[in-house]
Amino acid sequence: MEIKLICMDLDGTALQSDRSSFSPRLTAALEAAHTRGIAIAPVTGRQYGLLPPAVTCHPVWENLVVTCNGGQVYRLGTGECLFAQSIEEAALRQLIAIAERFDLPLEFSVDSRLHLTQASYDAQLPHDHLRFHVHTILEKSGVIVDSLVPLCTQTVEKAQLPHIPPELSGQVESALKDVAVSAVWSSSTSMELTHPEANKGNGLAAICRLLDIPMEQTMALGDSGNDEAMLRAAGIGVAMGNAPDFIKAIADAVSEPHDRDGAALAIERFCLLSPARSRRNGRFSFDSTGFRGIAQFHTSFFCVLSTLHNPALGFSTH
Repeated sequence: MEIKLICMDLDGTALQSDRSSFSPRLTAALEAAHTRGIAIAPVTGRQYGLLPPAVTCHPVWENLVVTCNGGQVYRLGTGECLFAQSIEEAALRQLIAIAERFDLPLEFSVDSRLHLTQASYDAQLPHDHLRFHVHTILEKSGVIVDSLVPLCTQTVEKAQLPHIPPELSGQVESALKDVAVSAVWSSSTSMELTHPEANKGNGLAAICRLLDIPMEQTMALGDSGNDEAMLRAAGIGVAMGNAPDFIKAIADAVSEPHDRDGAALAIERFCLLSPARSRRNGRFSFDSTGFRGIAQFHTSFFCVLSTLHNPALGFSTH
């Protein structure tokens, strides 16, 4: 089955470790896919106002983007919002109560601005894994408020529990079952909460409707819990090598880690060489050696970019 749409997660999948840019190899693969008429859509947990430069720099393939884990669909470039869902007031009040009960930091996003109390901000400072979130995301878009309660009557596109101690994860998950939200793990200690119907699988379906592309002719790339619905919904779901085991288990294929060009390798394999099979024909299996052989062929055959000839990127051309 020929792939007509690539839906790619950003953090931990398409973005490099700087969480801002794409590698030269991925940039080349996306441009080559675009030249072949394949649509490309980032599908992310980020809000529209927090999209990284790699997406907002007007790449040749820019078209649609799914944000807030499927809660919103925008047109890149113009910023036109085509679809949006928000969390209901009652659910927001329940989230505040749960955060207070377990003494957890909580953030509400309104128009891409993350609102949180000083106590929630201070609670995140000791944790190294939140360094990017605190010193980059909150530095840019954080708003300290006395209380989140007044925000319950506003349009909250997304809520976040940025740090849940492992010993509380089960209790928090159980408490959230009674709240009208879609709750997904974005990392082993962080949860993202959106409208109950918002997930990346539904976001992918929305893109397919807007572009008139059959679901079975899509490929999804992801690495974490909030990508599960998208990987299951796509014709081909590819997990990055850095994904947790439960995500690898539901994917049709597992690529290299994101910082070893896992996304580029998947695009080269399934979109730039030959028509790919859908999952109905069985699970895919290949290793990194196979991927690199394919990348070598792709480079010599399509003459993508001279940067791909760098042996430091893991292969050479002849």
